[in-house]
Amino acid sequence: MATFTREEFYQQLLSSCVLPTAQQGFEQVWTLLLLCLACRLLWRLSLPSYVKHLSTVASGFYALYHFFQLQMVWVVLLSLLCYLVLFLCRHSTQRGVLLSITILIYFVIKRDLTVSHPLRVELPRSMVEVVTSWNLPMSRWLNSYVFKNSLKLGTFSAIIVTYAASALLHGLSFHLAAVLLSLGFITYIEHVLRKRLSVIFDACILSKKCQAGCSHRHSTNLWVHLLNLLFGALAVFHLAYLGSLFDMDADETMEEQGYGMSYTITKWSELSWASHWVTFGCWVFYRLIS
Repeated sequence: MATFTREEFYQQLLSSCVLPTAQQGFEQVWTLLLLCLACRLLWRLSLPSYVKHLSTVASGFYALYHFFQLQMVWVVLLSLLCYLVLFLCRHSTQRGVLLSITILIYFVIKRDLTVSHPLRVELPRSMVEVVTSWNLPMSRWLNSYVFKNSLKLGTFSAIIVTYAASALLHGLSFHLAAVLLSLGFITYIEHVLRKRLSVIFDACILSKKCQAGCSHRHSTNLWVHLLNLLFGALAVFHLAYLGSLFDMDADETMEEQGYGMSYTITKWSELSWASHWVTFGCWVFYRLIS
């Protein structure tokens, strides 16, 4: 593995992370800032009121399309529906309640277009949250048709079978199979360890966030939040380790065909199998406190 001096490291960090992130953020925001400035200048001009309002509405639609693309249709439909309800109930004292019920029904019956939860992947509570938030439709399908049907083999076996099925669905690639099966071991050990710790400390430190009104005695204490942050940092470490297999400098042919077994083993050997050893240590700790 190539080694960098501190200067080279900061240069690489600046060119590969900081500048691209800032550039992408600016590309997303500059249009909105320009629209706001244009509307501000427009309202300072001596123009008819309807011109100002129509221009503002057009800018709003463009901003919606810029950020949501075709999904803006759902936002516009909801807005029109709310205006219609307010118009029909303009003489009623219960229009707030009726509007809330209308919005609730709309969100229940509308088509669900959510396919992932990026924030739960980038800032995870646990690895379990990462794998269930990465691809929601795939996660639901595997849970319904593979995991639940495999539970008769035991929880651990069901998890491994589920990740094996996911590896097959993603293609016969050694490095993908290695990553997914490693995820299976990591998520299982994390789940049982945090479940055991939650029983010992009677605290909300499970892999998944507890529902409101759970039976745990400790839920808002500072040490509970710190412990969850520690497990979150551990999840980020596992993600960085597993993501190291996906070489950004590799050519497109290698990315399409997949990395071979020797590449996978060499890459993890260079990292001293750190994540696997940490996972093994967590399993030993779990066995000691069980």
